[in-house]
Amino acid sequence: MKKLLIFIVFSLIFLVNPQASMAETIRSFDTTILAHQNGVMDITETIKYDFEGAVKHGIYRYIPNYAKVGNLYRIYTISNVKVLMDKSPEPFIRSGNADQTYLKIGDANVTITGLHTYTISYTVANGIGSNFSTHDEIYWNTTGNGWTVPIEKATAQVETDFSSTLNNLICYKGAYKSKEQSCTVSANTAAASNLTPGQGLTIVASYPVGTFPKSILSQNPPQTFAGKVFNFIMANFLYIFIFLNVFVAWVIFYWYLKHKRKERFGKPAVNFDVPKDGSGNIIRPAIAGTIDTSKLERDDVVATVFDLAIRKYIKLEEKKVVRSLLPDTKTQVVTKLKADAVKLEPFEKTLYDKLFETADTVDVSDLKAGFYSTFDNMEKDVFDSLVNKGYYTKNPKYQRGFLLVLCVLSFISLNVVLGILFFYLSRKLNGRTQMGDETDFKIDGLKIFLKSMDRNYKWQAENLLTVEQMIPYAIALGYIDKFMDALKTNYPDYSPTWYAGYSGSFYAAYGGFYSSVSSTFAPASSSGAGGGGFAGGGGGGGGGGSW
Repeated sequence: MKKLLIFIVFSLIFLVNPQASMAETIRSFDTTILAHQNGVMDITETIKYDFEGAVKHGIYRYIPNYAKVGNLYRIYTISNVKVLMDKSPEPFIRSGNADQTYLKIGDANVTITGLHTYTISYTVANGIGSNFSTHDEIYWNTTGNGWTVPIEKATAQVETDFSSTLNNLICYKGAYKSKEQSCTVSANTAAASNLTPGQGLTIVASYPVGTFPKSILSQNPPQTFAGKVFNFIMANFLYIFIFLNVFVAWVIFYWYLKHKRKERFGKPAVNFDVPKDGSGNIIRPAIAGTIDTSKLERDDVVATVFDLAIRKYIKLEEKKVVRSLLPDTKTQVVTKLKADAVKLEPFEKTLYDKLFETADTVDVSDLKAGFYSTFDNMEKDVFDSLVNKGYYTKNPKYQRGFLLVLCVLSFISLNVVLGILFFYLSRKLNGRTQMGDETDFKIDGLKIFLKSMDRNYKWQAENLLTVEQMIPYAIALGYIDKFMDALKTNYPDYSPTWYAGYSGSFYAAYGGFYSSVSSTFAPASSSGAGGGGFAGGGGGGGGGGSW
């Protein structure tokens, strides 16, 4: 019975005074408004905030940046913001938008509880209503109606620092648009008590006309920079459309024709030698293939395997696999010949390390698992090299992506001509520098030779060493079948030292090795399930918290 009585007593206390059960309360909210003769106001808010048992970092305060005056808007600026807690400077972050100024007061690394006094001071310009024919007024919502905790007591005091006459002071208490005047006024001070969440104290102080300079009223509420830009675009849409789709589009296209189109070099001449850079260093097949297509492809990796074999770093071998109950089959094997690979380029060493990460002799089919990550690393190595050596400004896929974004934005904004141009350029431009373009032009000359080997039998017969070095380039540049047919005609007994097979001639076996290596060295999958995913990737996501 005793416990029941205590429960009933506490329940009655809660019903009579529900504020007593709330965890946080503003014990007092005192505002002082000091108006200057130039129409600027200095406002000081003293807020005694009781967190009680709640553990927090601080409080929020947000203040509107304008007031509605009939069909017009008085837009004011808030400056010189200072914050104290218990009479000592307190850190705060100011942010906001066109509508409101936000103050986030407190330290994220410090927690507080109990009663604390916050002093918030700031300066307001153009906040006084001095556009009326009968009076000037300071019409100010001193507490705001957005507090989520009760305010036990609120006061507002209005002063000027010059000789002026306060004709009248009235106050309003309650929710937004409430006409209730259950507040008290004494001289230049108004007071109200027991404000529940969502209620506030507003004052109207009237002065004779001309006490303050005329304030500025605007036809529209304040806008963000983006909003101003949007309105400017809409107001001048036709002129901007003509400028972008005629003038800008033509300037960009003219620049492309003059500086980036291949035809500016004329027709490429046949190149009978492996490509070299300005210092006379050989440009490796994978690099040549990447310069040509502006992306690392599977054939570029395969070409690197054959190139490493020709350079005696590895040996390629096709072996017979005898099966007792099934027909015999064959397998392709790669064997390490050099332990020292420091002279290899970064992308070559990445591949070399992958080939022999488990043993010095490996079956090609065993390399397939996880090769997509090796491909990604090789792609990064290749484009880092191309950028460092001045062939490219960046990885072309980033430029293509940027141009496609511009294409989409152009179509969304109805700039159709510009959108078509950006789409066209996304297929043509690739981030190559002038030196990269010139090297690509020389590679085009090599492609002419590779695809027309049958016209150069005499040259081939006298240059076997060079022709052999061309095999990886033929793979990387897409002419391996034509190249091998021509090579077989001139060197039918060709048997390289870097390759060993059991099924007959090199020409009968290379295709199987090429196919096996090609099917193994796959680029990365773009799906999450294929190994290209990552934590936090894909759709969904987001998060939140409290202060």
